[in-house]
Amino acid sequence: MAAAIVDRTGRHRLPIGSEDFEKVVSRCVYVDKTLLIRDLLDSSLDVTLLCRPRRFGKSLAMRMLQCFFESPVEGYVPDRSRLFDGLAIARAKESYLSERACHPVVFLSLGGVGGPTREGCWSTFARQVSAEYVRHRYVLEGAALAEVERESFERVMGQRASEAELLASLASLSDCLARHHGTDVVILIDEYDHMVTEGHLNGYRDFAIDVMRRWLTGALKATTSLFLACLTGVQRVSCESIFSGLNNVVVDTAMDLGFIEGFGFTRAEAEALARYQGLAEDKLPEMHDWYDGYNFGGVEAYNPWSVLNYLRQGGVAQPYWGNTSDNAIVHQLFQKATGESIAELQDLAAGGVVVRPLDLATVFSELDQRKGLRSDAALWGQLYLAGYVTTDDVAMPHDDMVPRRLRRPNREVGWLYRREFAERTIVAVGNYDLLLSLKDALVSGDATGLACALEHILVDSPSYLDLVSENSYHMLLLGLVYDIAGYRFPQSNRESGDGRPDIALEPELENQGLLPAIVIEVKDAHDGPAGLDVLSQAALRQAEERRYGIDLAGAGRLCWGIAFSGKRASCASRRLG
Repeated sequence: MAAAIVDRTGRHRLPIGSEDFEKVVSRCVYVDKTLLIRDLLDSSLDVTLLCRPRRFGKSLAMRMLQCFFESPVEGYVPDRSRLFDGLAIARAKESYLSERACHPVVFLSLGGVGGPTREGCWSTFARQVSAEYVRHRYVLEGAALAEVERESFERVMGQRASEAELLASLASLSDCLARHHGTDVVILIDEYDHMVTEGHLNGYRDFAIDVMRRWLTGALKATTSLFLACLTGVQRVSCESIFSGLNNVVVDTAMDLGFIEGFGFTRAEAEALARYQGLAEDKLPEMHDWYDGYNFGGVEAYNPWSVLNYLRQGGVAQPYWGNTSDNAIVHQLFQKATGESIAELQDLAAGGVVVRPLDLATVFSELDQRKGLRSDAALWGQLYLAGYVTTDDVAMPHDDMVPRRLRRPNREVGWLYRREFAERTIVAVGNYDLLLSLKDALVSGDATGLACALEHILVDSPSYLDLVSENSYHMLLLGLVYDIAGYRFPQSNRESGDGRPDIALEPELENQGLLPAIVIEVKDAHDGPAGLDVLSQAALRQAEERRYGIDLAGAGRLCWGIAFSGKRASCASRRLG
């Protein structure tokens, strides 16, 4: 299907950060996603849980659904049905339009619910529920409510509700609206998982899960008065925890086929939008390299937030998503990763592939423990849901035992990996200036300066007390050379020349005429520090004789031999070509 770019003002204004559907479709350039309404109606599902990465259009889509379905109420709820004139859903079957402006809608965004304490979480939750009750206060003017129901409604609205009343508030409001309007209710819950994530990070996870389970269950079970319910979030919190009392919840992740074009931009949409905004044709490959690469149910997808910002900046390629998509759980996983997991993350960061099963049902206790196949699958599942990895192996999406080839989606996500590893290194070293000195010495070929920086790190950093093998020194050095300005992510043990250098650094495309390719061979002096200088020279000769880095782009090659013994280091370098 051809991409539909809508701009009712003709002013080419991009909707950066706006989740207000009415404003976006009326005043800005809009990539028409209204066929999501058709897909929801065709699915005939009572309750749909849509899990996608942050900033992929979930909140805007939820506001779109609200504008489409919600019945107007004079003085309280405006009639927004005309917003859809001329859009894709208006050109679809008449049966879809027959549901337009015909249902009361309960809309709650839980993105602001949480905080460092359970008391603060409960308070923000009560405020969000109160605001939706205030929006529907017109029901107090009708005759559908008994006196006791009016009193309870007013207590929730005034944030004076008891615990039982607040936990029943979603079901109660839905019931009140169904009776007042005489028709079934649409329930829309945006960022449903935020409270549980906050609880996981701040020590009240079980409390948050219990609140969400009790609050959702009563309302979503009421299929006689429920037209449809749609929930969105990043995490797919396991059904055993939140949805244990429900059998009508259908989960749709990025691997499923049901709503594949509802979120993110397809290639056709991204390129049509870029052309409409006047981006030069020769810039399209750059946009693809930086922001494309996701696979949603077999369909190629771009990150919409990044594309919009890229176009707003006139085609300046840089990370945009990383500055807004704060994901504390993913950050925690990176910082705690050890052993095999950290090596696999490094492979992904360098553009490699990791084959692992994905468990997309988040069981937070497994993220704490991370032991065994299932919890390992949960780790990769978190990275997948957050958008840090993607896969083209989307068959049998709900089978958590199927091995899948995981890869990083694009260059922007590669930058996110680089940032996570750089932060990990800074924490481990504990001295940012020392880390800068090390990087400067490495790039300039200053062997004395590099050895001095390494020995300071070995002596002063408690994170490096247990270096007992060549591999451990190798991993130490690999961690220290992340995020060197002008260079791509380091590669480890990749074929180059006539062998496999321990570490290789290739300049970014724009710096290949200025910076040399760097190759490093690491040795461990098992017999003590007496022969360190001889060993570093031997490592350097190995790098030269085996032509390490000969196939790497750059302004020549800078070969290094680095030898370690305990807390001592010796370095030797030579610039070639």
